[in-house]
Amino acid sequence: MSRHNVGRRSFLIAGGVTALGTLGLVSACDSADDPANTADLGQKEAPALAEEVKAGRLPKLEERLPANPLVVQTVDRPGKYGGTWRTVAVGVEDASSWMLQTIYYDNVLAWDAAFPNNGGIADVKANLAESFTSNADGTEYVFKLRPGIKWSDGKPFTADDVVFAVNEIAVHPEVSPAPNSRFVGLDGKPGKAEKVDQYTVKITFTGPNGLFLQGMCSAGGWVLAAPMHYLQQFHGDHMSAKPADWVTAFKTKNDPFGNAERPTLTAWKVTTPIGGGSQVVVERNPYYWKVDQNRRQLPYLDKVVYSIVTDAEVGLAQVSNGQVELTSRAVNSTRNKPVLANARAKGGFDFFEVKTGQMNANTIMFNLTHADPVKRQIFGNRDFRVGLSLAINRKEIIDGVYAGQGEPWQAAPRPDSPFYDQKMAKQYTEYDVAGANAALDKAGFALKDGARVGPDGKPIEFVVLVSTSNPTIVQAMGFITRFWQAVGVKATVQSVDETLFFERVTAGQHDVAVSTGDGGDNPILYPYRYIPTAPRVSLFGPAWGTWYLSNGAQGEQPPAAVAKWIEDYKKIRGTTDATTATNLMKGILAGVRDEFQVIGTVLPIHGYGVVKNNFHNVPKSIPGDLTFPNVGAAHPEQFFVD
Repeated sequence: MSRHNVGRRSFLIAGGVTALGTLGLVSACDSADDPANTADLGQKEAPALAEEVKAGRLPKLEERLPANPLVVQTVDRPGKYGGTWRTVAVGVEDASSWMLQTIYYDNVLAWDAAFPNNGGIADVKANLAESFTSNADGTEYVFKLRPGIKWSDGKPFTADDVVFAVNEIAVHPEVSPAPNSRFVGLDGKPGKAEKVDQYTVKITFTGPNGLFLQGMCSAGGWVLAAPMHYLQQFHGDHMSAKPADWVTAFKTKNDPFGNAERPTLTAWKVTTPIGGGSQVVVERNPYYWKVDQNRRQLPYLDKVVYSIVTDAEVGLAQVSNGQVELTSRAVNSTRNKPVLANARAKGGFDFFEVKTGQMNANTIMFNLTHADPVKRQIFGNRDFRVGLSLAINRKEIIDGVYAGQGEPWQAAPRPDSPFYDQKMAKQYTEYDVAGANAALDKAGFALKDGARVGPDGKPIEFVVLVSTSNPTIVQAMGFITRFWQAVGVKATVQSVDETLFFERVTAGQHDVAVSTGDGGDNPILYPYRYIPTAPRVSLFGPAWGTWYLSNGAQGEQPPAAVAKWIEDYKKIRGTTDATTATNLMKGILAGVRDEFQVIGTVLPIHGYGVVKNNFHNVPKSIPGDLTFPNVGAAHPEQFFVD
């Protein structure tokens, strides 16, 4: 199998006559000269589509493509048409996330696939847009769209679709009463889109929004485009009489994973949507607007099948048995790697590297906005958190769960990040039972009959919520609860489906929640494990996150220190000056370090994915920061089965 190390500086995309710096590098040792591995370069579209054209059921290829399609330079070689990509997800929530990270990354803007600046402005490239500009203070952005792109139903993609996506969805007061922060300026007011001409859109903010372009490159950046011609009929503002539940119905129709009728701009379109079944199927979009270097329409693959399992072990078995063409999710744990390594020959697969941007393998987040005043008092005690951190034998976890790989680490940026702070990373990571007991004594929770007693006179007990999609976290928490029991604190691990996990934590219905830690490379883009910017993921303060997102209208006002971090982060979002933003973020992190609200355990090593030996054009190494959609930014439309 030919596989190429496409590192952080070695991708290239050519968009018509415009270089876009975002795709694969042709190999110096390419195997395309082998006749058995050579695609028919004269075949400009999938045979099934050619038959549809011949039968008069589909327009000719030149009528389906834009005049200036985005050209993808393939990683290994031009591919063959046909075949299926099978992959796996643990639960519906995981399937949605995995789809977003893989096949739904066709935004107006996209990351440079080499990701050389960890999400800096220089990494932002055009995609559905041919070009884009912004003013100095980040209040005005102009996008010139690629003319001639069509939705999967053949209707034109124009400026109207972007204006509709912004004004009538992203910032609409009924559809999005608390708009995503990407669409809100520093003054707390949402942006507005304006049609300049058929293919030009201007988005303006009354206050600066310096991170808007980076936000549009994220895995959720597709919200900047929506099929107005289809969705308009379900929108209350376009109805003669608004039904009371029109917003719910509209969101159902706008669900790209759950509604097979919704047109798309992506390489494949949902035909078997997410629901109660065990599979999600997406099939070739005949109007897809990218081509390879020989002007052959992409994608090569006919379809992608997502197998939804309830247990990661089932997914592991599927991968081991060679029933998955590619995955870098759900089963790719350190614990599973020896199992998969032993199954490589039988399963016919190999590994590729996923360069992690995570700052922690297990981020332990006590609910500091807990509804129970006793638990809130306990969890809010810094000495309590320090004591529990010192009680953790991280070396034992590294050896027992992570095969000796990793190092003790708090919830702090990675060593190669410009935001690295050694004190933040290493404080309270030593295994010190005496120090742990001293800190718990200082917290005021006396040890009585082997149990620490809370302010209500009862033994301190709480539940730790973990998602079944993270089996290594479940395993690690087995160690950690034992360490805590040794200093008199009883914790019980509850492992639930990822959908239920997010329902509970978003509503603040958890004592403690544990997840991986994002923002290891660039916390400016993903600050939510450090400061409470989103209730769904800032699990240490979900009510504070709601307060932030609603600009103080909902949720709970945080204490002064946290409120100051939020204000400073708003200033970051309000500047386009990288130096100013960096200095503000470093100041925030210093405060986060001193407050010590979140406990970390282990710095993750780089991860891996699994790919079948006959599945080609997959880079040997792909950035894996959550900011960077892995593997979507590696352009899966070029993947093919040989």
